[in-house]
Amino acid sequence: MSATEFHPVPISALTRPLPRWIITGLGLLVLVGAGTFLLGASGRNPLRAWQAYLVNFLFWSGIGQAGLVFASIQEMTGARWGHPIRRIAEAMAAFLPISFLLFLALFFGRGTIFPWVRNPIPQKQAWLNVPFLFTRDAVALLLLGGLSVLFLYFTLRPDAQAAEAVGPRWAWPLYVLLRRGWRGRTAELDRSRRTLAILSPILAILYCLGLTLIAFDLVMSLDPGWSSTLFGAYFFIGNLYVGLACLALLAAAARRLFRLEALITSAQFHDLGKLLFAFCMLSGDFFWSQFLVVWYGNLPEETGFILVRARQLPWAPISWIVLLVCFLGAFLVLLSRRLKEHPAGLSAVATCILLGMWLERFLLVVPSVWRGSSLPLGLPELLITGGFAGLFLLALLAFGRAFPFLPAVTGFENPS
Repeated sequence: MSATEFHPVPISALTRPLPRWIITGLGLLVLVGAGTFLLGASGRNPLRAWQAYLVNFLFWSGIGQAGLVFASIQEMTGARWGHPIRRIAEAMAAFLPISFLLFLALFFGRGTIFPWVRNPIPQKQAWLNVPFLFTRDAVALLLLGGLSVLFLYFTLRPDAQAAEAVGPRWAWPLYVLLRRGWRGRTAELDRSRRTLAILSPILAILYCLGLTLIAFDLVMSLDPGWSSTLFGAYFFIGNLYVGLACLALLAAAARRLFRLEALITSAQFHDLGKLLFAFCMLSGDFFWSQFLVVWYGNLPEETGFILVRARQLPWAPISWIVLLVCFLGAFLVLLSRRLKEHPAGLSAVATCILLGMWLERFLLVVPSVWRGSSLPLGLPELLITGGFAGLFLLALLAFGRAFPFLPAVTGFENPS
């Protein structure tokens, strides 16, 4: 697919400021979410606030990283179909610096959210102790985040000159950094392609290792008696599934907002829908593979985690909702070619997947620590989730305001 197949779209149209009410609304979401969390964390039952915080940290941080992994996969495979939406995927990574700060804030809730802090387990104390856990996870996130920033540097560098011409003043320090040692557009494009070819597989491998560690430390350790060697793979594959659903929703929104029907066509949505379909099956396969081994082995230290979520109230109905919405329902609906080609239809499916997978992350975390009889899912969780969503969207919009929609490194010429 070549650049000539697309109608030119002015960069100025793609980097125009959004209406002020959108930014104001997102800012209010962040303030309300932060206020709700702080009130809850300092109240009589801080666990409810901290567990909602952890669920959203895992969910939104995973989406941010998944966008960049999508770009790295495009680079490794030489895929060209995703070029018109690649910059949207890269923009999702703008949340990662915020995500790291949010991880550090978990330190203040360590005694509330991690049961092994209050009741140490002698056999696992060498691994499950506060200094070691936060140090290794911080190092893993810094390595993954640092490589992500390096990847972004080389994919954005060829666009720096075009972006500077129409970008906002607050982004000029970024443009100066990106243009340092500029050697001309052709040379920079060639250098970026060669460098990204090296960075992409490293980023994908580090993603798998880093999210496996996060899954073990921030999810599995909440139920210290349970263990699964497959859980890390299930977690990062599911995370890519969520990231693709978010990308489909954002691509449809960008297409409508900037009138990019000639650029983001039904072909892009069809291919993105096929990827969603593939990861729906892959996530379901990892879930079934893990469930089958636990069921067949019938060991008490393994079955407890599943039985609580599958048979006990109030968790069992949510488990069925996740199964029906994210796996069985999505599988059946995404069989339709026509739906995958239709932006509104694919957006509806992606929205259901996002909501369902948020509940799946909720199920991974909350039943391990919550001991109340009622379901801790209400207005506080909704407002805290809204705060995280507002932060994510503000970071994404700031990135989109600063850089052109089409990445030059993909081979497209930036329209002017």
